[in-house]
Amino acid sequence: MPSNKRKALTDAAFPVSFLIFLFSFILFTISCSREDPVIKETYVMGTKASITIYGMNREKALDAAGKALHELHRLESIMSTWNPESEISQLNSNTGEKHFTLSAELSELIRLSIQFSEITKGAFDITARPLVQLWGFQDGADRLPSESEISNTLKNVGYRKINFNPDINTITLPKGMQIDLAGVAKGYGVDKCAAILKREGVNSALVNLGGNIIAIGSPPGKKGWVVGIRDPRDESKISGYIIIKDEAVATSGNYENFIKRKGKTIGHIIDPVTGRPVSGNTLSVTVISPTATASDALSTALFVLGPMKGITTLKQLTRNNYTGYIAETARRTDRSGRGQYAEVLFIISENNSIKFLKSSNLDGKLILE
Repeated sequence: MPSNKRKALTDAAFPVSFLIFLFSFILFTISCSREDPVIKETYVMGTKASITIYGMNREKALDAAGKALHELHRLESIMSTWNPESEISQLNSNTGEKHFTLSAELSELIRLSIQFSEITKGAFDITARPLVQLWGFQDGADRLPSESEISNTLKNVGYRKINFNPDINTITLPKGMQIDLAGVAKGYGVDKCAAILKREGVNSALVNLGGNIIAIGSPPGKKGWVVGIRDPRDESKISGYIIIKDEAVATSGNYENFIKRKGKTIGHIIDPVTGRPVSGNTLSVTVISPTATASDALSTALFVLGPMKGITTLKQLTRNNYTGYIAETARRTDRSGRGQYAEVLFIISENNSIKFLKSSNLDGKLILE
C-alpha cells in the first residue's frame, strides 16, 4: 500500500477506496485579520480534520468545534470498511438475497451516491470496491489483472444492480458486490460538521477534512476564504487560489497515490465502467459546489470523465434540470446569476508543462499562479 504523510492509513483509520478517494491536498490560507481564530483539530477518517472559527468567544467556539468533530468520529464508526463492526462492513458481509435494514444516515448517503452515479453515467460508483481489490490497492499484490479477471470482476460492479428502497431504508447487494463510500463520506461528514456549527451559532468558519473543505461565511473584513490548490507535480508549490464563501471545494488526483506493477505506474482512481485505472493527461480536478458532498463525489467522477466530458456534464446541470439532491442543495443555496450547479478546474499535462481548463463561472474567484 502506498504511504502518504498527509493521509496516512491505518487499520483503525477510515478506509480509503483507492477508486474514488480524493487525494486533494488543498492547502487553505487563513486571511489576515485583527481577530485571532479559534482552531480545533483531530485525526479521523484516515486524515487530519480541522475547524477554524471567527466571531465567537473561545469557550463557545471550542465547544461548537468539538461537537462537530465528534460527529466525524461517529460517522466513521458507521461507514468505515476497515472496521469489521461498522454498519457498512456488516452490509458487505450480508450480500445475496437477504434484505439489509440500513440506518437513516447510511440510507441517505447511499441514496445520494446513486444520484451522483446517475448524473455522471456511472463515472462515480460506490460498488467498485471489487475492482479496487483486484488491482492490488488494498492487498498490495504485485501483479496486473488479466482481461478475464477484469471482465469477471465487472460482473459484480454497477450501481444499477443494487436493490435499494430508500422509503423503508432497505438494501440488497448481489452476491460478490461490496460498497465503499470513501469517495463521498468525507464530503458528507464535512457537510454534517457545517450544519452543527451553524446550529451552534457559528457564522464564520472553515472546515477542512483532508482537503474536503466547506466555508461558512467569510473571515472578518474579507470577501471569502482563500483556498490554495497544490501543484500536482510538486506538493511544495501552489498552482492557484480560489476564494470561497458559503461553498465547498474538493480536489481529486493521481499524483500522490499510486502503485508500481511490472515497471508501470498505476494511479488509484479506477473507471468503474471499464474496470481499469484512469489514464490520460489529467493531473487533478477541483470542484466548487454548494456542498462538500457534491464536491467530493463530482471531483472524482470528473477525473474519470476527463476535461471534455467532465465540463459537458457540469453544463448539463443547469437550473432547468436539477434533480434530487442537486435540486435540494440548489434551492437551499443562494447562487443567483450562476447558470451551473458547480464549477470545475482541470489541471492537465501538455508538452511537459501544465495547462488549466476551467468552467466560465470561475472567473473572478480563481487566481492562477
